[in-house]
Amino acid sequence: MISQNALHHAEKCRFCWMCRHLCPVQHQTGKELNTPRAKGLLLSMVHKEAQQFDKDMAQAMYECLLCDACTNDCATGYQPPLFIREARTEAVVSELAPESVMHLIDNVERTGNIYGVEKPGFGREGTDVLVYIGEAAAVKAPEMAENLLKLLEKAGVSAKVLEKEPASGVMLGDLMGYTEEVRQMAAVCAKALNETKLPVVVLDSYDAEIMTQKYPEWGFEIAAGVTTATAFTAKLLAEGKLEAKAPLGVTGACHDDDRLARTFHEFEPVRRMAKAAGYDLTEMFNHGKLAKSCGTAVAWGYMPELVTRIAGGRWTDLTRIGCDTMLVANPETWQCLSLCVPEGCRLVDLFGALL
Repeated sequence: MISQNALHHAEKCRFCWMCRHLCPVQHQTGKELNTPRAKGLLLSMVHKEAQQFDKDMAQAMYECLLCDACTNDCATGYQPPLFIREARTEAVVSELAPESVMHLIDNVERTGNIYGVEKPGFGREGTDVLVYIGEAAAVKAPEMAENLLKLLEKAGVSAKVLEKEPASGVMLGDLMGYTEEVRQMAAVCAKALNETKLPVVVLDSYDAEIMTQKYPEWGFEIAAGVTTATAFTAKLLAEGKLEAKAPLGVTGACHDDDRLARTFHEFEPVRRMAKAAGYDLTEMFNHGKLAKSCGTAVAWGYMPELVTRIAGGRWTDLTRIGCDTMLVANPETWQCLSLCVPEGCRLVDLFGALL
């Protein structure tokens, strides 16, 4: 059902409870089924023919954000998302995936995004960099995308944006694993990006992850290179192309999104942006590599109530340290945290704050 490599990880994880306290889904549901260990145990039982892979098991594989907190904390190097993602492929192929998930897959196949709408255009002609906006920003956080583009213009950077930006494949990959359909989507996107011959600045770290981690593996490397929008903006600040603002006298905390934190190990750029925007900084208890997820756009698409609760947990983390200002620079983070902003708290887009 799953590859030998994924099965090896599942067999090891089924014996171990050591990362259960890090799972944001398990925190909210209280269900042992939502721990990485339980998912490994289920797949081990299927492999040993002690249980059939059924709809309930498929449902369990989707009650996961693929946030990688478990992998990050594993002292022995095992990766639960590896076997969870492959189990999702089995769920789709076997027609056992939840209807809400299949609805999103249909949306992606029709429109290129989980939202099932035509992706708004941000087309611009530029000569210095190509900005990749992504699906979540285009549909759910267009102001953040516009703020980034205005910020680059302010810094004297000539930015190009494709009029018809192809999907990166990350949303489909999270829904059904890295199938041939996902690779084909990635090939189309990589071709469009490479044809510009420009370095690519990516707003959504989820898109940046698949471009830097999977595209080269599939033979679709972005020749001119990929940089996250946060790292690029921090570089402009360091070079003096953007000026720091005067202190606001306001304390805020940066939320480290899952893939920026655990794939790119990038923490300083967003904090440099926050300081340049005038904020004094404090830290939530879980930050950096240990940052708790606030949810993802894909997970919101098929379990919105649970993602709202998970995002609410992140707001609780903020208020526990006596802070009321959450600082973000990722469109998926913005989408999830905006679902449940507590009264008296503020959600701040750092690209907009720097303007």
